[in-house]
Amino acid sequence: FAHILEEQNVGFRYIRLFRDEIPTESWDEVRALIVLGGSMGVHEEEKYPFLKWEKAIIRAAIKNGVPLLGICLGAQLIACAAGAEVYQGNFKEIGWYPISITLEGEMDSLLGHIPNKAIVFQWHTDSFDLPRGAQRLASSMYYDNQAFCIGRNVYGLQFQLEITQSMVERWLDEQWKELTQLPCISPEKILADTRSYSLDLKHYGEKFFSGFIRRFSAAKGRREKVLQAKPLKWNAA
Repeated sequence: FAHILEEQNVGFRYIRLFRDEIPTESWDEVRALIVLGGSMGVHEEEKYPFLKWEKAIIRAAIKNGVPLLGICLGAQLIACAAGAEVYQGNFKEIGWYPISITLEGEMDSLLGHIPNKAIVFQWHTDSFDLPRGAQRLASSMYYDNQAFCIGRNVYGLQFQLEITQSMVERWLDEQWKELTQLPCISPEKILADTRSYSLDLKHYGEKFFSGFIRRFSAAKGRREKVLQAKPLKWNAA
């Protein structure tokens, strides 16, 4: 999504909490916060201490009314920080799967352009309940909560609109041996599906993210700063 930020003249920087980087900006300087994915679970704070700090950042963003977008693990962290339960799912949803857009999702100005039964990329084993006051925007066969919003400021997407073909190829290369040992998971099929569906996903993702940035763009004459809290180099949760 970096190219969309640059096209819209939006300043941003990555905050790599897993490398002990911390935000130095005040909330007055932050116009939006994007929380990306990682291989850990939201409750693994002893193994990954930065998760506690990340949840505190998310709670502060919600309290301060800062626009917030969470993707994959990021959505789970938002749900957890907002008081909802996060737990292991019954199916490893890894690869390309259809999602069902709810009536609220169809009416949503950011998500409503995605067709019902669109094929999107997933890489997660955990699930979550909806936070209090949230609206379900999308679901799938295996997971009820694939997308949600809290008011107009907070969005969580379990599926991954930011994925590119090269990212999937890299992840598969890194995880190929482990994936071949999982039931119902075929790295070969994921790779073939990636070639079939990645262009449509790019269109969905660019339209969603462009709308997110436009909605929360900075005041006239002021550049917007977006923080991207990134736990790990690859977005699997």
